[in-house]
Amino acid sequence: MDRREFLKWSIGAGATLLCHPRSLWEALAWEQRDEIYRRRAPYLWAFYKRHPEDYYLTAVAHWAHGSISDVVMRTPYEPEAIAEADSRFLAQGKALLDRPPKGEPKQDYVGPAFARLAPLAPKVIDWTHELHEALYDLMADDRMTEAERLHAIQIETDYYLNEPEFAFSPAPLEVIVNDRLKLMEQPWFKAFRAHWPKATGLFWAFHWWHPVVYEAQVVHGNAQRAAILKIDEMFKTELIANPPNRMLLSRETMPRFCRMAPAAANIFDNLHQFHGVVYDILASPLVHDKQAELYRMIGLMLSRPGDRELARPDAVPFPHPDLDPLVYYEWMRTGHGEMGRIMGMGGAQMEMKHRSVTGDGGQRK
Repeated sequence: MDRREFLKWSIGAGATLLCHPRSLWEALAWEQRDEIYRRRAPYLWAFYKRHPEDYYLTAVAHWAHGSISDVVMRTPYEPEAIAEADSRFLAQGKALLDRPPKGEPKQDYVGPAFARLAPLAPKVIDWTHELHEALYDLMADDRMTEAERLHAIQIETDYYLNEPEFAFSPAPLEVIVNDRLKLMEQPWFKAFRAHWPKATGLFWAFHWWHPVVYEAQVVHGNAQRAAILKIDEMFKTELIANPPNRMLLSRETMPRFCRMAPAAANIFDNLHQFHGVVYDILASPLVHDKQAELYRMIGLMLSRPGDRELARPDAVPFPHPDLDPLVYYEWMRTGHGEMGRIMGMGGAQMEMKHRSVTGDGGQRK
């Protein structure tokens, strides 16, 4: 293209933009990608300063959750290829535990293909990670009184929810999974868990580690460093080798912190569930328009007016209120737990729906 042709093309494109801005926008599928940042506070970086080893572990967790999306996207729907990729991913994760990144990676950095597919998805994940870090920081700052800490939790949660386009709902997981997502009715449900068991176990181990760190901060106060270092060692030696058999919920693994910050605890459960939703959709050959399905799920999981009122300490059960965060209990590795109970509620709803449709009590004739 010579200079004259380029000028003609530029003028034509400019005229099209002026005359038909909407059609050009839709044709190019532009999407706003402005950044949002956590608020400044006196406790900023307190967790990193007090627990640098755990900050690096957080970086590994965020690497794993972000990079697996690209791994799944480029892996053919073939059992041997999936099994090989699953094993290789777990090996990479273990290696990073010994030599973790020195900074927390953004999701679009470790999962660029996924970020191009659905730019909104990494943003909602990163925004929730910002809340995670803010709460870790304020729980690590030994200059704060208990009243100041509780007040700061509310401020940080409000700040997070003031970005409704990127904020997960603070409603309990039961509401999100059964009432909004109708998760068990989705054709892609459990596609990742069924075919990527090793990566799934790694994520479920991280979903133990994240909340028990909060619980150790509550229980051990200014002696939290020694407790959290023990949690790190348990994670690397016990959890990785023998991960939980399900996604543990905040109410199970950090009951005291849940009562302090019920909205934030629900947000974190919903984030962890969203990870599973993303991986299921990407891993399922039944989903052809993955971006549309991902965005449909995001729309169902974002915060809605009135959701904050659903986040009450008495709104969910606490099956283990006196949990010791320094113990990896047998019930975490076996049984059904709260996730099984919630899925059972969804299964009962499906059975009632089937009976109402068939009119035969659900029995096949």
